Amino acid sequence: MIEEQASVVKNEGKYVWVNTQRQSSCGHCSVKNGCGTQVLSKVLGNKIAYVRCLNSIEQSSDKEAEYYTPLKEGDRVFIGLEESALLGGSFLMYLLPLIIMIVFGAIAVYIAKLWWPEGTDLLAVIASFSGLFLGLYFSHQFAQRHSIKNQFEPKIIKKLPEKEWLIKSVLAS
Repeated sequence: MIEEQASVVKNEGKYVWVNTQRQSSCGHCSVKNGCGTQVLSKVLGNKIAYVRCLNSIEQSSDKEAEYYTPLKEGDRVFIGLEESALLGGSFLMYLLPLIIMIVFGAIAVYIAKLWWPEGTDLLAVIASFSGLFLGLYFSHQFAQRHSIKNQFEPKIIKKLPEKEWLIKSVLAS
């Protein structure tokens, strides 16, 4: 599970808006002076990201019921996302549309070379964009049909006690 510490901005019952500060590990490795990532980190900086999380922590009881965590603005929490959800979501939203786009473009080039050699590029571009949009549509439909929407959303793992996050923030600075 990928975990990150965050601060609660707004509680909407089932969902909680939190903010996290994007941090870079630049400056801690041996090639920090010759790294392009460090340059990007300096340009972009450590920006605050607002994320919507599911506000539920599973109880380990017989019922396996879920409840809403009582959170208020300013509370510190740990949010988490399963690695499989990150990989699955990345495949569904990026790789699948790209594969369909490439296949459509290749088919268009093959057909155009047989019937209209002068329009090969035009047909390839049109077919590729059509394949990309069709792939995005398939990804959206697949996610909706299989009701895996909540699988790709980060969840509140636990609420940090106030003393714990105060100590960690003082030690970090």
